[in-house]
Amino acid sequence: MKLFVMEGFSVTVDPELRVIKEFRELIAEDKDRTKKNATDWFAYIYHMVDYKSPYQMYDEKERHIRVLKDLKMEPGFKTTTRMKAAIKKYRELQVTPAVRSLVTTREALQAAERGIKALNRKIDELLVADDDEFDGTADAIKLIEKLMKIASELPNVVKVVGDLEERVKQEQTAETKLRGGGSKGLFED
Repeated sequence: MKLFVMEGFSVTVDPELRVIKEFRELIAEDKDRTKKNATDWFAYIYHMVDYKSPYQMYDEKERHIRVLKDLKMEPGFKTTTRMKAAIKKYRELQVTPAVRSLVTTREALQAAERGIKALNRKIDELLVADDDEFDGTADAIKLIEKLMKIASELPNVVKVVGDLEERVKQEQTAETKLRGGGSKGLFED
């Protein structure tokens, strides 16, 4: 699903979005003739929700902060009821079994990253402790072994994410190839 089109040298909201009620209402909420706010709102939706967004590597709270900053939107930006409905509809329209698997696997990878950071903090605490009665070295070694086990399994998860991304791309760009290397347009039969 395309949210934007190039018109001249500017990016605008794809007029085809007006066919879907939730998107039409969000566009109508922007009273400006150029629909600048609607363009920003749909950019926010894309970067927050779409699995292809470069911001998907961040958890939702961090993603929200970075997207607002990079789109130069107000830091106190809050989603409206119409925007929430558009976000829900966009999520619904892009979900396929392959996309769902990709999102779930990415979330697991992010959880593993948080777990590794927590283990590193705990190991540092155990090794730096100046308590004469408690030697945390043995506990630290156990945590290091857990950390090494997780680290050895992560390349497999990263490979799975890459494979899922490729599968989703193939699913999304299921174009019919024509003789001579061309491809069939969206409305051609």
